[in-house]
Amino acid sequence: MLSRFRALLLPVLAILPLRAQAGLLVPTSSGRPDPKVLSLREMTVDMAIARGYARVNVRQVFENHTAAVQEGTYRFALPASAAVGDFAVWDGLVRIPGVILEKKRARSIYQELTRQRIDPGLLQQGEEEDREAGEGAPASRPSGASLFSVTVAPIPPMATKRLEIQFQQEVPLIGGRGEFRLVLRPPDAEPTVAETFTVRVKLEDGAFEAMPSGLPLTATAEGAGFTGTHVRLDKDLALRFRPRASEPLRLTAFRNPEGALPEGLALAPWERPSEIPPEKDGFFLLEALPGGGAAPAETPAAAPGGQSLAILFDTSLGHRWGGLELAYGHLVRVLRSLGREDRFALIPFDHTPGAGALQPVTPQAIEAQLTQLRNRPLGPGADLALALAAARKALGDHGRILLLTSGQGLLRSKALKAAAGPVPLFTAVTVGEAGEALAAASAQVLSPTATEIEGDLFFRQVLGPGTAAKARRAAGDVPFTAAGGEPKLRDIYPVLVQPLAAGSLSGWIGRYGAPAEKVRFEWASPLFPGGRASLDAALPAKALEARDLPRRWARARVDDLLRRIEAEGERREWVDEIIALSKRYKFITPYTAFLAAPRSLLRPRRIQPGDPVLRVECDPGTQSATALFPFGLRLDLVRRPGGNVWEGRFLVPEGLKDGRHPVRILMRDASGARISETKHFVLDGKAPDIHPALPASCRPGEAVRIAAAADDDVVFLSARVGDAPPIPLRWDPAERRCVGLTTVPYGVQGPVEVVFEAVDAAKNRGFARATLEVRP
Repeated sequence: MLSRFRALLLPVLAILPLRAQAGLLVPTSSGRPDPKVLSLREMTVDMAIARGYARVNVRQVFENHTAAVQEGTYRFALPASAAVGDFAVWDGLVRIPGVILEKKRARSIYQELTRQRIDPGLLQQGEEEDREAGEGAPASRPSGASLFSVTVAPIPPMATKRLEIQFQQEVPLIGGRGEFRLVLRPPDAEPTVAETFTVRVKLEDGAFEAMPSGLPLTATAEGAGFTGTHVRLDKDLALRFRPRASEPLRLTAFRNPEGALPEGLALAPWERPSEIPPEKDGFFLLEALPGGGAAPAETPAAAPGGQSLAILFDTSLGHRWGGLELAYGHLVRVLRSLGREDRFALIPFDHTPGAGALQPVTPQAIEAQLTQLRNRPLGPGADLALALAAARKALGDHGRILLLTSGQGLLRSKALKAAAGPVPLFTAVTVGEAGEALAAASAQVLSPTATEIEGDLFFRQVLGPGTAAKARRAAGDVPFTAAGGEPKLRDIYPVLVQPLAAGSLSGWIGRYGAPAEKVRFEWASPLFPGGRASLDAALPAKALEARDLPRRWARARVDDLLRRIEAEGERREWVDEIIALSKRYKFITPYTAFLAAPRSLLRPRRIQPGDPVLRVECDPGTQSATALFPFGLRLDLVRRPGGNVWEGRFLVPEGLKDGRHPVRILMRDASGARISETKHFVLDGKAPDIHPALPASCRPGEAVRIAAAADDDVVFLSARVGDAPPIPLRWDPAERRCVGLTTVPYGVQGPVEVVFEAVDAAKNRGFARATLEVRP
């Protein structure tokens, strides 16, 4: 089947979307990586791993080698547990950080800015044309996703473009060791070459172990590192670590009621003080590591009397060849691990499932089933409901289902759960990531970017004894107790490996409303010596070291809300809380996106509908100033430092007409005397109109006179011919319009677009387009 699949796919390979890797900028003109157009000049990765959590900062500089303006799509793959926390593009030497907005608003602003030839960046979960929020997130963790995309435009000719991305992810510690992997090598394209590549890793509570299959990292005093030139990114950034000696339980807390970090506090490359909002509550993480880090068994023990396993193998045309080979490797691994007392059924499926019945595990039966699978032709569609029904028919209500699929064409989670019934479903996705619906219906999900440790754990659970449990326990069903003081613990959610397992790091994160000098935590489990572990620890009034905890808690809270939405449908209060948490703690969700653009374009400072500022100059003795607006707003103004100007920001209500409006200013001096004055402001929310005037035709190399008439309040007017730089248009009293001169470049022929831009006194921007005919 694999050879037949390759022959079928090769003629259409060029039109398939490119699978993402970390740090791949694809020219829009070709849709494929091309170092002759855009190459990777510099790449730096800084990361720290602590408390089962990695914080990573990636900075990349790309170079445009052509004489034309380029547009690119920056794609990178992250594990399902990762979430982007910061994103910025650079306009020359100016860093333009991302602002988290509701996804629909971010898209609208992005499209408007690109029409104005302004250089924004849009970062969201999934592809640029992904589905609307609420239709399912493309990730096994609801607030995370493996594929992020950033459209970068324009990239000036013979110039560079810098991108900066910061993300966090859980790093599972299983069997006494942890593993981190960042995908660098592309699965179906030539590897990128970085002119300079630097990696710095800080391990705060672990010891570094090199991996021969990854980038050749070397041990450093803080952890590990790598530096090289002309580095071919054909190996992933991968490392393993072992935890230092630790008690079974460990508590970490963060509380910063003032909201400001002390002067001189060393910050990591991914940290900025403005990203740590003030909180009256504190945050805590209770970690459990039972069993002393014993290594996992190589082969899981068989269940008494054997077990029944139905394997659904996706043979649809949507299962790409790389994913198909990965699925076949998973299949062979599982079949060779089954015991003699087990029974299995191999059911291939596309739009219809193949026949499948349970049979004993013998070498002859396995080889016969694999041969039959290899000879099966690929078919259109993938009806997972029918496939699950076939598996249920073979198993009844007992056994397990293993699904090997590309994850395409899936149903909602309720339909998937109904089709699977009481039989636990384990899913291995081979292309991209499992959608939220499939993740919610599965007991466990394995992604193609999973580490070896995560793969081992997944197949141990598929083949191990007993009934499979959900990977995450319900929020509020905490396995520990807390006594002593009144810390007011609340909103506690599971993180890391769930459920608790020997040698694996598990944890619960929550908030505490009041500090407590001594709290006794007790966790009952047969995995601990004596069946119980205890810890006496403080929940302090101020603790600033574990600055990752607020964002980790917010992500856990959002994950819980997204699962409720998937199970019960959207509620406005849930969606509003997800958007608010995303903006406050800076991470992307299915309802939000990062938009990187100059702040002046996102928050205009002049009076216009949206976000204006009112400034009033008062006498030096003024102690307070209040503005009373005609639409009922009472606004207390604030004195600007070093002057007598008082200001305040306000929102103009929708529907207020443009024009002159009164505002009453109430002022009070040191003696208590009050003074009232009425001032006026002009509301102007209308973009200026432009009326271009161009010659009928011109020739290359000629000086062309470009003219345009605009509104009286326009303060700046420019015109851009094709891809040439804009030229200012000056007022000509004789013609009573603005005029400018430009030279048509040689080599240009045919119709050329001329874009006019006008800015009025209220910073409204207007645009117009005209066509200039260039004749040879």
